[in-house]
Amino acid sequence: MKKLLVLGVFISALSCNSSMPKDILSAKKMQDILWDMMQADEMAEYYSTRDSSFTMVAKHVDYYQRIFEIHKISKERFTKSLKYYKDHPARLKPIFDSLQRFAQRSQNTDTLNKKTANPLSIDSSKRKLHVRIHPK
Repeated sequence: MKKLLVLGVFISALSCNSSMPKDILSAKKMQDILWDMMQADEMAEYYSTRDSSFTMVAKHVDYYQRIFEIHKISKERFTKSLKYYKDHPARLKPIFDSLQRFAQRSQNTDTLNKKTANPLSIDSSKRKLHVRIHPK
C-alpha cells in the first residue's frame, strides 16, 4: 500500500511538471515577481499619502516596468503567466501561500529587530539633583 501511494505521488508530480508550457514563468520566479510587486504597491501607497501631487497610477507603471527589467521578463510574458496561473488555481495556491508565509516571517523578523525603549533602571523620584555652581 505504501509503495502504491509513493508511486502515485511520483506519477502525479511528473504529470504536473510536464504539462506546464515552456513560456510560463516557474512558480519560484512568479513568487519573486509578485513579492516585488506587492512591495511596489506599498511604496506607491505610502508616497501617495505623503504627497498630494503624486500620481499613483504612473508610479505603479514605473515600478512594475522596473520589476520586469530586474527579473529580465516582458510584461506580456508576465501577463500570460499570470493568466495561466489564474486558470490553474491548484498551481497558484502554493505561490500565494508561500508569499503569505514569507510576509509573516518578514513581519516577525522586523518586529523582533525593533529596539524597545528600556525602562529607567532607577526610580526617577530618588535621583540626585546635580546643580552646577558657576564661579563669579
